[in-house]
This record gives sequence, structure tokens and C-alpha cells, in this order.
Amino acid sequence: MSKGDGGVFVNTTGNPPENSFDGVLLSLYKVTLWAASKRENLKGREKKTFNTASVAYDESTGKFYYGRNGGCMQDGCQRNPILFGQDGADGILPSKSFNNYPVGNCAEVDAINNALNDGAKLENLHLTTIHATKS
Repeated sequence: MSKGDGGVFVNTTGNPPENSFDGVLLSLYKVTLWAASKRENLKGREKKTFNTASVAYDESTGKFYYGRNGGCMQDGCQRNPILFGQDGADGILPSKSFNNYPVGNCAEVDAINNALNDGAKLENLHLTTIHATKS
């Protein structure tokens, strides 16, 4: 687990927002803080290519799961079979990319992959994505 804002570890239980608008605002706030913290800890090419951050909010648990562009391409990423498939069975992602990036390269997939690996259900997840380039 990595540290999130305010010294609280990411993927921990919080108080679910009372309505969906509050959830969007909270998600935007949390992903912005996470992206700034993540950028500070990256070096070299990883830092240079970090341009997108996403958070998946699980409405049933109040947990937040973070992702970044290229996150599922990193060594040690446990690719969830719901997304990527397993043992010849297809996942929900396409088998071939529609652009010049590998399947699963985007921040949204990384955030959802992290959520699914923690036992979250797709139908409970809400995504918020930001450009993480330093202005």
C-alpha cells in the first residue's frame, strides 16, 4: 500500500459521500492530491511520462483506488482476470489495442484493476480522471 493524502493509506475505508455530487468532488480532490504526491516520488522517464491519474471510488465501501497511465504495464502489476482474461478466457478489455499503446495502459484501467484485486465489484465503481501534467 502507498501513502495517500494526510498520512492516510490509500485503499482504506472512509466515510462514503452522502450524494453523488459530493462523491465526484471528493474523488477529484483525492486524485489531485494523489497525483501530486505520486509525481514527487517518480524519477526519470516515469516522471516525464506521467500525464494521467484516475481514482475509482467504490460506493459500497467508501474506498478509493488510484491508477496512473502505464500503471498496469509496471513490473509486479497483478492483472485482474475480469479485465485481462485468464487461461484462454477473454476479459472485458479488448485483446488488441485500438491505438499505439498496449491494452491496459490507461490510468482508468489501473485504478479499476486495483479495485477488482481488492474485491470490489464493477457495478459499484465510479471513475474520476485528471490530466496530471505539471503546469
